[in-house]
Amino acid sequence: MANAISKTAYYTLACRAEDARKPRPLCNDTYAARFMDDEARRIWSNFQSFDRPNASNAARHQIIDALVQEELDRAPDARVVVLGAGFDTRAYRLRGGRWLEVDEPAILTLKDAKLPVTEAKNPLERLPIDFGTESLARKLEPYQDPRRTHVIIEGVLMYLSTAQRRDMLTVLQQVFPHHAVYCDLMRESFQREYSADLHAVLASMGASFQDMTDTPESLFLEAGYTSASATSVPQRALELAGKRVPAFIVRRFMQPVRDGYRIWKFERR
Repeated sequence: MANAISKTAYYTLACRAEDARKPRPLCNDTYAARFMDDEARRIWSNFQSFDRPNASNAARHQIIDALVQEELDRAPDARVVVLGAGFDTRAYRLRGGRWLEVDEPAILTLKDAKLPVTEAKNPLERLPIDFGTESLARKLEPYQDPRRTHVIIEGVLMYLSTAQRRDMLTVLQQVFPHHAVYCDLMRESFQREYSADLHAVLASMGASFQDMTDTPESLFLEAGYTSASATSVPQRALELAGKRVPAFIVRRFMQPVRDGYRIWKFERR
């Protein structure tokens, strides 16, 4: 792939492909298997033993699925932008939306070959960008829209510096003045206490977390967003798996786990 962070797209892809094979899948992304080539299997071999983080990856995907689908049920023609789309297949699975996938040229070329846009059941465009050299604002400018837009940023923000995150939000506010953001945010203490082993493998592939903090949501709040919801990924993973007692324990007695890794929905009005 074009850069080290793109390797994480293979990891999250493999989590969803493995999930879809289970008798009780959490997100059931049946399209993920299309991309499981030799490179994907090679990278997955480094992560197969991380049962809980792998389940959390599938659960976080399902949480965002549900949040976005709820919005699309109300407004089926809404624009949905997936930044750092990786192997996202929501345009093929969800009902409604005018979809725009934004990512590096190499990954989108691979997606075009294995899952063409013509197979999507909703309108779908793919927008290649070299994040290191090209302007996100200039790339998105043709799509500027005052109507309410939905922006998915999954598995991306923890790899960006605070300055890069702030710049991204500035661009979104300029191009889509009325939008909702769906993203995963991890506390630094959660990463240190519960995700250090996984992060070590990611870091060995060149994809290290940056500028972690215990209040990652503050960046959005300071930028003028309001919080619409915050869903615990570990708790939801247990609930989706039918593990009611462990889910209850996490909810009532394990606040650092419950709140350490969440899917946030932010509104910018």
